[in-house]
Amino acid sequence: MRVRGFPRTRFFYRVQLPHPEVFLMNCLQHFITFGTFRSQQLQFLMTIKTSFLSALLLLAFTGVSYGQSFTAVSDGFINVGRSSLAWGDYDNDGDLDLLLSGDPVNGSYTMKIYRNDAGTFTDINANLTGVYNSAVSWGDFDGDGDLDILATGRSASNSNTWLFRNKSGEFVPVNAGFPAVGSDGAVAWGDYDGDGDLDALIAGNFSCRLFNNNGGVFTDVNAELPPINNGWVDWGDFDNDGDLDIFVMGDLGGVLVSDIYRNDEDFFTAMGTGIMPLSGGTASWCDVDNDHDLDLLVNGFDEYLEPKTLIYQNLGGMQFFCMIPGMVNSSLGTVAWGDYDNDGDADALITGQNPACGSLSSVIYRNDGGYMFTNISAGLAGVERGCSTWGDYDNDGDLDIVLSGSSESGSPITALYRNNAGSNVFQENTPPLAPAGLTSTVSGHQVLLAWNQATDDHTPTQALTYNLRIGTTPGGNEIIACMANSADGHRLISQPGNVSNDTSWVVNLPDGNYYWSIQALDQAFLGSQFAGEQQFTVLNAGILKNENPAVCHFQNPFSDQLSIRSEGKFRIQIRDSFGRIVYTGDEPEFHHEIETACWPSGVYLLNISGEKGNYMMKAIRK
Repeated sequence: MRVRGFPRTRFFYRVQLPHPEVFLMNCLQHFITFGTFRSQQLQFLMTIKTSFLSALLLLAFTGVSYGQSFTAVSDGFINVGRSSLAWGDYDNDGDLDLLLSGDPVNGSYTMKIYRNDAGTFTDINANLTGVYNSAVSWGDFDGDGDLDILATGRSASNSNTWLFRNKSGEFVPVNAGFPAVGSDGAVAWGDYDGDGDLDALIAGNFSCRLFNNNGGVFTDVNAELPPINNGWVDWGDFDNDGDLDIFVMGDLGGVLVSDIYRNDEDFFTAMGTGIMPLSGGTASWCDVDNDHDLDLLVNGFDEYLEPKTLIYQNLGGMQFFCMIPGMVNSSLGTVAWGDYDNDGDADALITGQNPACGSLSSVIYRNDGGYMFTNISAGLAGVERGCSTWGDYDNDGDLDIVLSGSSESGSPITALYRNNAGSNVFQENTPPLAPAGLTSTVSGHQVLLAWNQATDDHTPTQALTYNLRIGTTPGGNEIIACMANSADGHRLISQPGNVSNDTSWVVNLPDGNYYWSIQALDQAFLGSQFAGEQQFTVLNAGILKNENPAVCHFQNPFSDQLSIRSEGKFRIQIRDSFGRIVYTGDEPEFHHEIETACWPSGVYLLNISGEKGNYMMKAIRK
């Protein structure tokens, strides 16, 4: 981030100040976010900001009394430490079931599925391999409309990574050839290549490997991601260019790393974002400030083994700014975003070990806007070496919490907390309206799908995420599984949509007829109805993908000029995300510059034909 001196222009404010500390914080936030500074001035302002955040937290405790919003309920879950968990409706009955793994200390390592029957949980005896120091994730990898399981960890006999296919509620192990990353690993599902099926990202034991899913067969694509241990990986389209990027953090063997790796079609590029290197923690993508790009909440140990919790604001143009939110510093725990109070912005759940020796916490921070957060004193049990997550298990319209891990006494714990403020305090949360204006633009095997932004009763339009479905049959999920009920929009997992907060997405498909639709999700993961189904056809497009193309475009993302280089003469046609042709021409030169200063930001499809062949490419204007 380039810094310069203060402008000479003076700023005058004439405002009423019922809460002067909030006003000053907002002013500081305005300058820090939008101003330009010398480094000393920036450091001085950040010091002031941190001091005022501490003062505001003190005021919150002394001047405001918050009612108990979360109540521990009897759940029947086994108590586990060194654990992982995930909500998912594995039986498609309309409520969230729980996948739980870990070490009960007095007994064998475990991995269990608890079926939710109107708020009563029953162990289904799924016969899964018990693991600890684990990571688990739901995902429909085979596109059959139900949730499968990806898990890694240490079992009684060895370290391994397991894939279990859901066959009508029975879970069958699949030999996918995944590496045995073992303890303190991380797993994440995501369709990085736009071919419609979920690919597997698996990290740990000083490795980080991406496996391409091709009809249920997984192949290591040698993505050259940093070989981490005791770390975290997650997918998110931070640059809104219509494909999934990767956040990686962890220990390289005495040296820590935290960075975003941009998806550049055939490879991933380290962005050098300046995010503090951490290990022993997690991260969560979310549009915290409702400005239509993904920000990042992270926690973990720094290089001095000090716990940290930080928010990185996405400023656009590949720039991130550390906000220092004044939250409790934590490691060996979880960070997760979710709108627990139905006010339309994302609140933070943070668990783990704190800087004070032996101190653990589980804290909910209410988002008050402007990167101001208030600890609501929710009364949750402090845990470390475990997991916590949001999910509306009782279908009453607000997010509840389940957490697990080691307590301050060292004993394992699993606890379910019902959000009982509900309609007594919060506004009723209704689903967003379904997106409109669906369009599809076919260019060879690349298809650009686009839709208009939806609206919601509480969540700002810019912060809605979207969930894409593509099938080969009407209403089907055979190509991109939406992990939602296509009839009523009910989400099978408690997560944002599979295409982030983008309003266009690029897929790369073979010849065939396809049916697709899209739904919107709010910050509490409540889904709209799916939009009216649309259809497109990919026909006689030739080979699916060109390796080592003879043409290229740069820089990508571009701003006021798009450069194209070819090994011979070429013709080019460029379409925007609505399928409109914005440029066409025959270019006799090997290197051609296109002026794009008047083009709006967004995704563009390039169809280039020349002496060396035909190529379809994607570019994004900042």
